[in-house]
Amino acid sequence: MHKLRQIFAFVAPYVKPYWGRIVAGVFFGILFGASNGLVLWATKTMLDRLVPPDVLPPDIATATTAQTAGNWFTETAASIQSNILDTLGPWLPMMGVELTTKQIIGGLLVFPLLVGLRGSSKFLGAYCLAWASERVVNDLRVTVFRNLSRLSIPFFNRSSTGDLITRINGDALLLQSCLASGVGHLVAEPVAIVSVFTGLCLIDWQLTLSILVLFPICIIPIVHFGKKARKATGKRVAANIDQSSLAVEMFSGMRVIKAFGLENARVDRFRELSQQLIRQTMKTVRSREIVGPLVETISMIGIGALILYVVHTARSIPDLVVFFTGVIMFYTPIRKLARWHVRIEEASVGVHRLMDILDEKPDILDRTDARPVTGFAQGIEFDGISFAYEDEPVLSQLVLSIPKGTKLGIVGESGSGKSTLINLLFRFHDPDSGAVRLDGHDLRDLSIKGFREQMALVSQEVVLFDLTVAENIALGQTDCTREQVEAAARHAHAHEFITALPEGYDTRIGERGVTLSGGQRQRLAIARAFVRDAPILVLDEATAALDSKAEGEVQAAIDRLSKNRTVLCVAHRLSTLRSMDRIIVLSRGGIIEEGGFDEMLAKGGVFSGLARAQGITA
Repeated sequence: MHKLRQIFAFVAPYVKPYWGRIVAGVFFGILFGASNGLVLWATKTMLDRLVPPDVLPPDIATATTAQTAGNWFTETAASIQSNILDTLGPWLPMMGVELTTKQIIGGLLVFPLLVGLRGSSKFLGAYCLAWASERVVNDLRVTVFRNLSRLSIPFFNRSSTGDLITRINGDALLLQSCLASGVGHLVAEPVAIVSVFTGLCLIDWQLTLSILVLFPICIIPIVHFGKKARKATGKRVAANIDQSSLAVEMFSGMRVIKAFGLENARVDRFRELSQQLIRQTMKTVRSREIVGPLVETISMIGIGALILYVVHTARSIPDLVVFFTGVIMFYTPIRKLARWHVRIEEASVGVHRLMDILDEKPDILDRTDARPVTGFAQGIEFDGISFAYEDEPVLSQLVLSIPKGTKLGIVGESGSGKSTLINLLFRFHDPDSGAVRLDGHDLRDLSIKGFREQMALVSQEVVLFDLTVAENIALGQTDCTREQVEAAARHAHAHEFITALPEGYDTRIGERGVTLSGGQRQRLAIARAFVRDAPILVLDEATAALDSKAEGEVQAAIDRLSKNRTVLCVAHRLSTLRSMDRIIVLSRGGIIEEGGFDEMLAKGGVFSGLARAQGITA
């Protein structure tokens, strides 16, 4: 029950918009459960009417009368049943009585009507609850995805892609399979148990209570195998995460895998993880499916005892048939609830993982009194910045001022803090000490959306989406027109190759822009920056992965984009920094050299040495 309460408490906020369908599903579930008792009562009534009273042995009639006499419950139930039969009697056939038109109609329709009521209520209940559960789980998926999109960069650095995909899809699917059928079982099956139990009590309450002795025995396998299913599901989810992560790694690194001939090794690893997944899945299936046969076997013990009791007491055949049917109808919903209990245990694993991801909070948040940013007027300052990734210092007491309109080149060996400087500027991280200021205001005091709108990023790692060319460019500014998109493409020297594509600007470029060359992808990224028309341009190794021809084309587009903007250009190829007003060299967390391009070459320092290594001389 604890797991069940936990699941319902978790989904409660998502259920509210669909309460109408859920109430309808619950109502039809109750109707379905109650119809089981009606079918049992109708069976007993019809069988009694097919055996005339005058053929019953006197001792049986006497025993039946003695059994009902003096028992308030049985007498009251018999009185209610007698009133109902007085109303329905003319419509029900009876042995020894000539058939009338009403009895023919009633005899033909009584069971079809009851079974039709039972079947339609089951269908409507299942449909309404499935309709609601699909939407509840979809809303949950969207909420999880939205929360993931809000989380800060450090969270994604420590998370695997396979794990995140599994949380969105796999964990939600576990919950969905529980809700879609589970809520219906939770409502219908207990009502069915109560209605059938009541019907059996009306026939013989003492015998019915004796049958309940077997009920606690059914609980033992339900609890035991529920725990085993939960444990196996946890291991299955872990194997599924590893398998998903392996697939993501393989698809994203296919060139390296093929270049080094790693296909067989990756396939072998995938097969190994698949075998683990199969083993844990079969453990879960075994735990879920074995409960039903165990409950059925226990119920058959009750049937055997019932037969012996009927023979011993010389009860009538109708009583035997009804009790036989009733015991089966009593333990069938118990069997269904047992299997659902296992599904609850499985779903609880997914719920815990979803709760964990929804409990994650962004490291970088707007303050409640964050100042709006409407423009860029003065400059950028890094004021005594220190920053470390865990225990690894990257920047130490760095001081840097970039007045508006300055074109700043940033140089340094790997790990010197170039990209960290950019990350701090975009506030992907906050400094451990010091402050990054925009127009004199600490970024932590400004609206994140506001100050990021003042910047455009063109990086070595171009991110394009499986959209059309025009849609990818327009991501730079959500309200831009088609004319602005085409103008940006012309400025980025991309219009010519775009118009040569099969559908021009409406050509879908595939995931990550795989149908385009590196230079073409980079020019689309520059076109996106043109559309954004931000006053601050950040170039992070924008031409590092290009060949000489593509680099020349992209550099021409960058030079045009840089006009009348404040530029921060991180570059490995120093030749791209000739147009910079000022260049800084980072090393060991600080600035060790700065100046103009020609000035730095003439100094004969670190920058000059790096330039000579690339064939650049004063």
